[in-house]
Amino acid sequence: MRSLKNAFWLVTVAGAVFVIAWFTFPDKKNRLEFIEDRMNDVQKQRKILTQKEKELEKLATEKEWEEVDKQTNK
Repeated sequence: MRSLKNAFWLVTVAGAVFVIAWFTFPDKKNRLEFIEDRMNDVQKQRKILTQKEKELEKLATEKEWEEVDKQTNK
């Protein structure tokens, strides 16, 4: 009898977690919209950068890629 109660609570809690996860997990459309919105935000931010800031961003990106190349060549 006790194991039946435990099994019931386990199934109930697992079902509740599954239902909550199902409704809160974004579908593909929401993920694509999020990515598109993020890309638009980045483009807007890049438009307002000064020339010096753009150069610094380019240098930082090149440095990051050099570090990635060093790590993959090990």
